[in-house]
Amino acid sequence: YAQQTGISTLVLSGSDNDKNLAMALGGLTRGVTPLEMASAYAVLANQGVHVEPTAITKVVDRNGKTLYNSSPNQRAVVNAKSAYVLVDMMQDVLTRGTGTGAYFGRPAAGKTGTTSEYKDAWFVGFTPDISAAVWVGNDIASDLDGMTGSTTPATIWRRFMSEAHKNIPVHEFIRPSGVSIPAEPVLKDEPKKDAAAPGAT
Repeated sequence: YAQQTGISTLVLSGSDNDKNLAMALGGLTRGVTPLEMASAYAVLANQGVHVEPTAITKVVDRNGKTLYNSSPNQRAVVNAKSAYVLVDMMQDVLTRGTGTGAYFGRPAAGKTGTTSEYKDAWFVGFTPDISAAVWVGNDIASDLDGMTGSTTPATIWRRFMSEAHKNIPVHEFIRPSGVSIPAEPVLKDEPKKDAAAPGAT
């Protein structure tokens, strides 16, 4: 799945390779690039469809004649229902999880990331319209003074996405038919909401 969503840095042979359990937490031999992370997360926003990133979408001459139109490769790589379940979970990261610093008032989902010894800090997330990845680190891997993905990277992501969405109408993530998300359980120490009480939601 990682390869199908655009991750090209996997080491799949030799004694030191990425075929191990650490891969689930991002423990990769060569790491990943911010562009590939944004591309991979966009698969979830696109209901399981991967679209190959492209830098130039169109070239027009001075007379307005189109000289080039890009036609990026795209294909379904993840089941749309599975993608939506992940999106639903990842929205909570911004509203009440480690990524609350990235929340900017519209439907969005994402994930914070912090590597061992605080050498890398990430926030990668998406809306139904835009996917973006923020990485903070040093060319020579060194401690970032305890920085985590929930701090500076989340703030950078929020500021960028707020600006990037200024002229984009608010869209909801599309829930495929047949997907039902169960109600969240009430924790023991959490008071039950009274639907009849004034102001209850």
